[in-house]
Formats: sequence, structure tokens, C-alpha cells
Amino acid sequence: MITEIVMANGGFLDLITVKSEEVKSAIESVTFVVVILMVVITAVKTKMSIAAILMSAIVGGIVLWLVNGGINVTSDLARDEFDSAPAIVNTQTVL
Repeated sequence: MITEIVMANGGFLDLITVKSEEVKSAIESVTFVVVILMVVITAVKTKMSIAAILMSAIVGGIVLWLVNGGINVTSDLARDEFDSAPAIVNTQTVL
């Protein structure tokens, strides 16, 4: 029965790819909800202290950025910058 399902979807690797994308989107959704809850809990615990709410929101934003692939985006931007830089040319004068 399992082999019929796997073959109907185009193969085992396709099934793994689809499931990993579903897990990735679920993790992103859960992370978003947890960050919102963290900010709300911080606001309640600190009796609406603006500084604590801002700090928890900033930390939550960083966590969301990292979960959504922020490191990959940054490395891609840096790679593009270094690849677009002009080549270094060394010249020597022989007397």
C-alpha cells in the first residue's frame, strides 16, 4: 500500500521533498505564534513596560528572521557583493 502511494507521487524523493516543505511551513507558522505569545507574556509580566516589550519584539523578530532563512539571505548578499567586485590586478615593472 505504501509503495503505491510513493509511486503515484512520482517517487520516494519527491515524497520526501513535499513532506519537508510542509514541515518547514509548519515550523515557520509555529515559530510566529510562539514569538507573538512571547511578546504578549513579556508585556503582561512586566506590566506593559515599553522597554521590555521592545526588547522581546526585537528578539522575536531576529528569531523569525533566522527561522525563515535569514542566514542564507545574508550569505547570498555577501557572495553577490564579493562576486561583483572588480578583479585585483597585480603588475610588476622590471628594470
